[in-house]
Amino acid sequence: MMWGNGYGMGWWMWLLMAAGTLTFWIAVVLVVRALLPARDRQGGGMDRPDPLTLLKESLARGEVSVEEYEQRRRLIVDGH
Repeated sequence: MMWGNGYGMGWWMWLLMAAGTLTFWIAVVLVVRALLPARDRQGGGMDRPDPLTLLKESLARGEVSVEEYEQRRRLIVDGH
């Protein structure tokens, strides 16, 4: 067998095969991600309640006093 007679694969063919393989695997990953249920990336799939909502619930349960509620609410809303 003689190499370099014009019938072998050139560098462009190797590049084309690599691009095709990469495109195939990207398509597989995108299809799998589309079929899986969506998850929240930050919360691990669970919705986190707003801090102000948690504070209001604590006040409603009687875990904090009105003064403590106001102080914490100012911290949450104003940042001081």
